[in-house]
Amino acid sequence: MNDLYFDIYEKLATLQWLMKRHQMFCQAESGPFADTTRGQGRILAMLKIQPEIATKELAYLLGIRQQSLNELLNKLEKNGYVERKPSENDKRVMIVHLTEKGKQIQQPEADYEKIFDCLLPNELEQLAQYLDRIIAAFQAQDKNASDERDRTADWMNRARERMGNAHFDQLMSMRERAFGRMNSPQDIPGAERFSDDYNGPVPDRSGFPPMNFRPGTK
Repeated sequence: MNDLYFDIYEKLATLQWLMKRHQMFCQAESGPFADTTRGQGRILAMLKIQPEIATKELAYLLGIRQQSLNELLNKLEKNGYVERKPSENDKRVMIVHLTEKGKQIQQPEADYEKIFDCLLPNELEQLAQYLDRIIAAFQAQDKNASDERDRTADWMNRARERMGNAHFDQLMSMRERAFGRMNSPQDIPGAERFSDDYNGPVPDRSGFPPMNFRPGTK
C-alpha cells in the first residue's frame, strides 16, 4: 500500500477517535443529555423536533438496532422523560412521546466553530468537497447500496409526508452529523462504534486508539 494512502487513512481513524473522546468528555462534564449526537441526549434532541415518532423510525434515524433503542427508551421512560403508546391507527406500531418533563431538559448547542476555526473559509469549503468524495468512494464499494437506496427512498418519502418537510429535514440533518450521508435503512456500516451497545476498543484519555489498532479492525 502507498505510504501516503495509509498515512491519510490513519489520520482519519485518529480523528474519529478524537471526536468520540470529545463527545465522551462533554457527556461526563454536563450529564447524559448534553451530547446530542448519541445516547439519551440524541433521543431527546430528536423528540424535541418531532415529539411523537414510531420506534422503528427513531431506530433508523439513530442508526442503532431496535433492542439498543429499547434499552435507552427504558431509561428515559423510567425517569419520566418519554412514554410509549400504541399507535391509534395501528396497535402493532409503538409511538414514542416526549413528556413535559422531557421538554424541560436543556441541551447545549454544539459549537463546531471552535474546532474548525483553524481553517480559512476557502479551506473549509475544499475540505467539505474532499470529504464528500471520500464518502462517495466508500459508498461505491457497498454492493447492496442500490437496492437499499430504493427502499430508503420509499421510507423517506412516507416519513417526510408524516412529519412535514421542516421537521424531517432537521432530523435527517442530525442523523447525517452523526453517521454521514448514509442510504441504508438498516444497520449502518461502522455506526455500531458510536452506539451504546458497542463492545470494541475504546480510546484512553489521550484520545488515541489502542497501540495494536489498525484501520478497518476492532
